[in-house]
Amino acid sequence: MFILFYFFANLFVVFVSLLVYYATSSARKTHPRRLAKATERFSVLFRACKEGDDYHLPKREVNRLRHPLFLEAFYNACILLDDDQRQRVLLENQKPIIELQQQEKNPTIHAYFAYLLRDLRLSRENGGKYGSLMLRFLDDSSIYARENALKAIYSFGDAFLVETAFRNLSARGISHNEKLITDGLLTFPGDEMQLVELLMPHYDELLECYRNSLINYMSYKAIDAYDDRLITDARKEDTSVDTVCAIIRKVNKSPSEKHLQLLEELIERYKDGDTWEPVAIAVTGLGHYLGNGKVKELLKNTLLSHNWYIRKNSAVSLVSIGISQEDLNEILDQHDQYAADAINYELGRAVHA
Repeated sequence: MFILFYFFANLFVVFVSLLVYYATSSARKTHPRRLAKATERFSVLFRACKEGDDYHLPKREVNRLRHPLFLEAFYNACILLDDDQRQRVLLENQKPIIELQQQEKNPTIHAYFAYLLRDLRLSRENGGKYGSLMLRFLDDSSIYARENALKAIYSFGDAFLVETAFRNLSARGISHNEKLITDGLLTFPGDEMQLVELLMPHYDELLECYRNSLINYMSYKAIDAYDDRLITDARKEDTSVDTVCAIIRKVNKSPSEKHLQLLEELIERYKDGDTWEPVAIAVTGLGHYLGNGKVKELLKNTLLSHNWYIRKNSAVSLVSIGISQEDLNEILDQHDQYAADAINYELGRAVHA
């Protein structure tokens, strides 16, 4: 009896597996056809809108945007329009579209809508209520909804909207991936200096991920107006190592006496501890100070570090600023095989470069 039951149970599992396979296979085959048909449907509607100079869509068509396939079709039809027509479609239908998204509870739909909205390139002037909707999406539990909402917010080019987003997220203790934030900020098409000027007064209240991303943004954009503020923060004992490293990377890009002084202080602070990252990053910046004897001596000292990354970066910077035979002999006289290997390797690379 048990064997018979086991046989029929396995037979049922095979039957269900085959049923699911053929069902999903059929869905995969019909999706492109359904999408093309839905896209053409929206395209026809848009052509009629253009002829009548009225881009309000019927409510039933807007309601279709609950479904990912129709969202994709709507997007496909929109990107075929010129910029003015696309803006009108989004603006004249913003009330029902936003109401629909507010009623929607599925964060996956929110994430997909935000993803598509980013590429529809709403201008800062026209972002308005869509921007407010994206701020609401930041509360979603889904990291995809949050990331795509942030991308849409950046795309509007509205510095005030980005400021509100970072302050709200920080106030609620919602962190995000630092690299994603930095990459997103670099797509911001608006006034770069205005964005920095709005965010820097809130530097201390921002969560570390947003603060460090702001530092990275200023570094990539070569905005030096707040360097003194950053240097002050780097000198504080309670500033996190990640923030200190972000500040070091920034000052490394613009050599100066005050930046060199900061690098020397931070190397001295961290050189004998277990936290090696600030020193490894700082010594890479010392390679910009050509002809500075004090820098050369400092690099010869860090070359003797027990940490491989610090030795390697010190060797690169030493070769970059120029090393004499006397300097080399001095290093070899330390009888530190790791230091000797590091400097000889970099000298060999420089010869064959």
